[in-house]
Amino acid sequence: MRTLLKDYFSTTWLQRDRTLDQYEHSGWILLDKIGAHERVLDVGCGTNPFKGKIDVYGIDITDVGADEVVAIEDFKPKGYFDVALCLGSINFGTYADIHNQIRCVDEALCGTTARIYWRCNPGQHDHGNDDFKGIEVFEWTEDLLRHFATLFGYEVVDFQQDGKRLYCEWRRKS
Repeated sequence: MRTLLKDYFSTTWLQRDRTLDQYEHSGWILLDKIGAHERVLDVGCGTNPFKGKIDVYGIDITDVGADEVVAIEDFKPKGYFDVALCLGSINFGTYADIHNQIRCVDEALCGTTARIYWRCNPGQHDHGNDDFKGIEVFEWTEDLLRHFATLFGYEVVDFQQDGKRLYCEWRRKS
């Protein structure tokens, strides 16, 4: 699965419109929610659009803009992060895959104010090309976002849906 994702996101995905302006709940608005003192891990950063705007370290399985080319499962953080951005990146595979990836993100975060911002795909194969059809898309729901938040010791402090994607903010329970 990882090879298929890497191939897709390093070629076909690059040809799509990836502007953050199209995401009302998980685009540039996130800059207002992240403090200047906070260290951010962008999981699946793609072209790393937040770089230079906040203190962000971007990881991705492709090298299109990442600070480090690595899957979250293989990432070895140097220090800890206050915030994680999972904006369309933890959407692929089985329940066990998703659980493991969230565990890896959680292990990179520290402190009682740790937060994770999500943009999740509710199982739609809507990238508009045949290359994407072979990729297993996890069927996120609001209930699953709340389930995983509770499982990992977070509370859901915001949830939005726009018809195509689910958006969520988790805050670590004190």
